[in-house]
Amino acid sequence: MENTKYKIGDVANLMGLSRDTLRHYEKRGILTSQRGDNGYRYYTDQDISRLISILYQRKMNIQLGDMKAIWNSDNSIDDLTNIMNTRLKEEEQSIRMHQQNIARLQLTKSDCEDIQHNIGKITLLDFPSAYIIVPRLELSQAAEQWFYYAGKYSGLDMMYTFSEFTWAHGENHTLKIEHKNSQLILFDHLKEYVDYPISPDIPMTPHSLLCVSTCCASESIIPSQENLLPMICWAEQQGFLLSQQFYSTYTTRGRIDGQDSYFLRIYIPVF
Repeated sequence: MENTKYKIGDVANLMGLSRDTLRHYEKRGILTSQRGDNGYRYYTDQDISRLISILYQRKMNIQLGDMKAIWNSDNSIDDLTNIMNTRLKEEEQSIRMHQQNIARLQLTKSDCEDIQHNIGKITLLDFPSAYIIVPRLELSQAAEQWFYYAGKYSGLDMMYTFSEFTWAHGENHTLKIEHKNSQLILFDHLKEYVDYPISPDIPMTPHSLLCVSTCCASESIIPSQENLLPMICWAEQQGFLLSQQFYSTYTTRGRIDGQDSYFLRIYIPVF
């Protein structure tokens, strides 16, 4: 049975390709064509079948050089299997990176919405459930350690710095605020997006710890008495007994009312 002969223009239209693309495949040695008596380039049914394989493999991002190696191989199935295994690993890694990016977007979106809707508002919240990745840091060490761990483990750039402070009433209605400890934490719901071994012995933030909390704009990463006093007054009006310890996390930095600000979320545990 004689093969059907397809002109280059017909193949280009059929496959949605340009003639230059077909010629390029021929130059790369992965597609063949024949010349008719009239000098025109023709493709046979076998050539069309190979072209279908080429287009299918291109959709899987198989490189032309790999295709040529497969066609010239003594055992193309073995070579194709190896290439498929490599491409699968690459695609799985790409999916992982996309999942992490979505988690970052959702986390930042949540922080922005918290600022938009809750800045200056005081309420009762549970202390966030989180893994303590790096405990017992000076505040000045937090950034260095964040960069170290975020660079070593993909996804750990979603860690936050949680700092512990103490407060006490001073003279003339002032507050004395002292830094006690900082730690890098990863929220519990983000653990599946980080390439870090979350083992059962990793400590977590206190569970079921009810806190007076607020979102506020601050000139410094360290909360000021202007940030705390409204919380303390609100708690006293509600009849809550407050801990002398409180926690603060820096969510982002930006501008509000034309001023550069650190946006903080503060937690003061209640008894």
